[in-house]
Amino acid sequence: MKQAPGLVDVEPGLNLNNPEYQVKIDRQKASDLGVRVADVARAVRLMFSGDDEVSTYKEGDEQYMVTMQLLPEQRNNPEMLARLMIPSSKLGQTRLDNLAAITRGAGPARIERLDRQFQVGLNANLKLGVSLDEGARQTLDAVDRVALPQGYKFKFFGQVKQLEETTANLIITFLLASIFMYMVLAAQFESVLHPLIIMLSLPLSIPFALFSLWATGRSLNLWSALGVLLLLGIVKKNAILQIDYTNQLRKEGAPLREAIIRANHVRLRPILMTTFSIVAGLIPTAMGIGAGAAQRSAIAVTIIGGQTLCLLLTLLVTPVTYSLLAGLEEVSLFARARAGLSAVKSGISKTFM
Repeated sequence: MKQAPGLVDVEPGLNLNNPEYQVKIDRQKASDLGVRVADVARAVRLMFSGDDEVSTYKEGDEQYMVTMQLLPEQRNNPEMLARLMIPSSKLGQTRLDNLAAITRGAGPARIERLDRQFQVGLNANLKLGVSLDEGARQTLDAVDRVALPQGYKFKFFGQVKQLEETTANLIITFLLASIFMYMVLAAQFESVLHPLIIMLSLPLSIPFALFSLWATGRSLNLWSALGVLLLLGIVKKNAILQIDYTNQLRKEGAPLREAIIRANHVRLRPILMTTFSIVAGLIPTAMGIGAGAAQRSAIAVTIIGGQTLCLLLTLLVTPVTYSLLAGLEEVSLFARARAGLSAVKSGISKTFM
């Protein structure tokens, strides 16, 4: 990771320079002597750490915890550690050096755990101009080159974890927004296909929004994702204007082709007016002037780019799709669905009346 071009200040959260005595147990000898590893650990911890309570002492109204610990000069003597007596199911007690080798070494100053598993933290900062996504990708490349042994795994924390959670929540938000949008449009138009035609403009706008971010040198972050979410609500209104007037002309008896051409001719002016007014109103925000301008600018650029670039495409795709799917409205399955939606809408109207 120190060799990665986008990462700086790479430091592990593990320090192995703490001097210590290491007790390396011969498990075969321990089994022959009837000694459990847990008993060895308990005896060493009792005499060296001094944290285990062996009794209590009461003086007046105060009660004190009594612990046991070797003297400092004894704790610094490996021979004293070697003579430590360990409980044995076969011999009663046995010396520690009968079943373990005691050596000097270095170990961690502190052992950290996560979900009852040992963990080592690794911290790094990003160089100026490097995005968080790029830094995470370089970290993944470094981990792949190391090839972690079996039983080892890694996960991101900090800002990368927040980014992953935010991305997952935004995806769920987009899906729920699309579902509720379809339900409202289906009840409004009393049709199963017309909401699909309207919502066809939504996936067309997302690539243009991403292209506008790339063209302006911005990254996809929380604020630009919110801009995409707002863009979806703005883009669909063009298709609503087109399809609503087309349906009105067809109810008046106009042929399909004539209704589509007239509706798009009449609705072109309000669509252009609303689009240009939105773009003009967001230009000052997109320029990024003032405190917190970076966040607002990302939202404005996303909406301006997506709305402007996909305008012509949606004006063409919506009527063409309408003309292709208009015949399916007469199919029995879709006709029943339309009748059901009409019944639901009339029931809701009576309830609120």
